[in-house]
Amino acid sequence: MKFLLVATVTGFVFYKLIYTYRIDDRLNQTAVTFNSSNFIFLAAAFVLMFLNWYLEITKWKLLVNKYENINFKFALKAVLSGIVLGIITPNQIGDFAGRVIHLQKLNKIKGSFLTAIGHTAQVLMTTIFGMYALIILLAHKDFYNVNNQPMLAIICFVFQCLLILGFLNLKSLHNFLIKRKWFSKLEKYFDIFKDFSKSELAKVLLISFVRYVVFLFQYYFLLLTFGVNISFENAMLCVAASFCVQSVVPSFLLLDLGLRGATALLFFGEFSANQDGILLAAYSLWVINIMLPALLGLFFIVQLKYRRS
Repeated sequence: MKFLLVATVTGFVFYKLIYTYRIDDRLNQTAVTFNSSNFIFLAAAFVLMFLNWYLEITKWKLLVNKYENINFKFALKAVLSGIVLGIITPNQIGDFAGRVIHLQKLNKIKGSFLTAIGHTAQVLMTTIFGMYALIILLAHKDFYNVNNQPMLAIICFVFQCLLILGFLNLKSLHNFLIKRKWFSKLEKYFDIFKDFSKSELAKVLLISFVRYVVFLFQYYFLLLTFGVNISFENAMLCVAASFCVQSVVPSFLLLDLGLRGATALLFFGEFSANQDGILLAAYSLWVINIMLPALLGLFFIVQLKYRRS
């Protein structure tokens, strides 16, 4: 199974790079002349990768430590293993399994729900800022009457406040569900929701917000690397909108192959004609944030030894 997983992930990575993203062809076609500035921007995006995954590892460690005392190295192995299984499964559902296989004391199903809490916080950050970016960009494309923009912004604000309040009150959600008969058989797994205070969940949201900001700047640095001429404000709007669309559209394996580039061209194409640069920035973000950590995660999965309980 390990050999099959290594072969599948490695084959998927090379298929995506060579046949789907065609990064080698796009690098040959791009009109960008690489100089010291380009490499500085590329290096900055690469350095932010470490901060990105440091934050995610810290967030997962914060959630798990309530039930099983784990150190940073253990959390690193779990999170990177999750990336490996996540890239070859629809909607990254393999990420849940990849993380919990390393747990030794905590129930694996409960561990999956902890992962879901962390993922939900990250999706909240992506949708909260992405919705406002979409409102502005769709008005720019004359998708709706610009006079309706304030009303849409208010509706989004109210909706987002409800989402955040719901996330911060998982204990209330648990208390509501436990009164339902059909929930009694699942309660032993969902009881983790009542264990987190509002302050603890607020910390999870804060870490997710900082990680989201890291994503934004990574993308911006990659746009500069490949010569995409766009203002900082418009770049932030396009990145936020792209992330929002990618997070809510069902990410089936084959659909995801074109989704990243299609959303990038949809939004950035309004401000820049450098299509190769736009696509290279979008694909390079995947290479830096997903492919490289996944290759390291493969090493941890191969090292994993099966334990009979």
